[in-house]
Amino acid sequence: MSITIEATFVNGQLRPKSPIPLAEGTAVRVTITPLADEDPLAGVIGIGDSGREDGAEHHDQYLYGSKRP
Repeated sequence: MSITIEATFVNGQLRPKSPIPLAEGTAVRVTITPLADEDPLAGVIGIGDSGREDGAEHHDQYLYGSKRP
């Protein structure tokens, strides 16, 4: 069984917006996904705007500082 809920993080604790239908003491696995409209690719936008025209050929060198085997 899988349940998806919405919660708010307040003072170091997750507070569900509605009751959760689980027995007290039930072990669960939690995956956190913020609801903000954040672009998941924001960190790499513009990475290719360095003016270099050989980005594909030297990809590893530009990203990691050296060629990888």
